[in-house]
Amino acid sequence: MIGDNTAQPYERLFALPAQHSLKLSSSNQVKRDNTVFETRWLDEHDEHQKLIARFRTWTNQSMKPPYRKQVGWERYSLSGELLDREIRYSRRKTDEYLH
Repeated sequence: MIGDNTAQPYERLFALPAQHSLKLSSSNQVKRDNTVFETRWLDEHDEHQKLIARFRTWTNQSMKPPYRKQVGWERYSLSGELLDREIRYSRRKTDEYLH
């Protein structure tokens, strides 16, 4: 379960075991150069509520055409080692807009 009203189904995205939970530890949103940058840090706890890892998630959304979006996440060990990463970029359904 994700605490603190985080809207995304992060447990499923991260493929966490059912016994593990996530808790939002910090969130930040900044608008710069017509792009909105949002970053969240989530703490992963095991079935005994022991902190076992941290996740950083982000969304970068352009506010100007073609409104590109980047979504990503990283999982870190408690010592700060990067364990896993995924980045997704928005894409148009067709190339009809190209001249």
